Amino acid sequence: MPGDQRLKSPPWHQRHLWQIVPVRDVLWILLGVFLLWFGYQLRAIFIPLLLAFALAYLFDPLFRWGERYYKLPRPVTISLILILLVVGGMSLLAWLGPELLKQFAELLRGLTHYLQILTLKYDLDPLRTLETQLGKWVQRMEENPVRFVIENTEILLTGTTQAVTVVGRVLGTTTYMGAMILLVPFYFFFIAWHFGSIMDKIKGLIPVKKKEQTLAIAKEMDEAVAAFFRGRLVVSLITAGLFSISWSPLLADVPYWLILGISGGLLNFIPYAAALAWLAALIFKGLEIGFGNGFQLWAVIIWPSLAYGIVQFIDGWLLTPWIQGRNLNLSTITVIIVVLIGGTVGGIYGLLLCIPIAACAKILFTELILPRLHQWAEEH
Repeated sequence: MPGDQRLKSPPWHQRHLWQIVPVRDVLWILLGVFLLWFGYQLRAIFIPLLLAFALAYLFDPLFRWGERYYKLPRPVTISLILILLVVGGMSLLAWLGPELLKQFAELLRGLTHYLQILTLKYDLDPLRTLETQLGKWVQRMEENPVRFVIENTEILLTGTTQAVTVVGRVLGTTTYMGAMILLVPFYFFFIAWHFGSIMDKIKGLIPVKKKEQTLAIAKEMDEAVAAFFRGRLVVSLITAGLFSISWSPLLADVPYWLILGISGGLLNFIPYAAALAWLAALIFKGLEIGFGNGFQLWAVIIWPSLAYGIVQFIDGWLLTPWIQGRNLNLSTITVIIVVLIGGTVGGIYGLLLCIPIAACAKILFTELILPRLHQWAEEH
């Protein structure tokens, strides 16, 4: 019995702070918050690294499949994927880039025209200012489309992060974008090459007593996150093509069909967000034909909505069950609330990460907290 007595933990007032479980949990939470804050402050530096790690994570099953079935060395498979991505991206840009720029210029001109009408009708200073700014954008885009894209990419980046503003001012936007383009494949190659050993080292840091439970929970979270990101990425690319075709002049004949189609596909990465592209399609079609006399219900409402509904049906009943597979077990109202919170707190990054984070939080709550609550309820 003396041995059992020695194994007992000392009273709480004789322990170090990190030996008290609630205090230790709070310290871990504070450490996690600090790391998130630190990474957020230096996000301009960490963005290429995080993108590379995310790509390595997404493509890791493909690399393992090549090693297992075709005995391909991992560096060879990674190099082939990089070549395919670069060649495919450049080919797609060369094919769709001119049409995108053309439709974007037409969109700006159309918005300028509508703002002129509203300005004449209501004579509001904000409308007049916006009309002038749009007119300048159209003129600059028609004069030099490439420079216009670079300048507005700088605005997008500097609006996203202060650190990028500093880099943009010191090195210039073109230099920063070039560095991003070079760094992401460089990081991706080496992270993907050593991805397995990186995961093994992380697993080695897990305490032995909790290793089995931790790995089981991590596996469940990995399946949920992987299903969401890999599945939604493929589904978004397919639905972007379907939206573009269905809204093209061959079918629904929606203005700016390529911009709206690609936007709808990208928004479809976030559940229910593609409805914004559908609303834009209805508005632009109505503005083209006219909401006044001679309003054509079929042309303005029915055909664009029918095309959108068919794509959503294909997504919901074929693409998502077949490609994404695993359900995140989040209700519709939960998804909407999580998306609103993520967009408010983290902007574009919050929108992209909020749903998998919510799914992981639900798994942690179900596996760790809920059993303790049941145990407490039974004891009291």
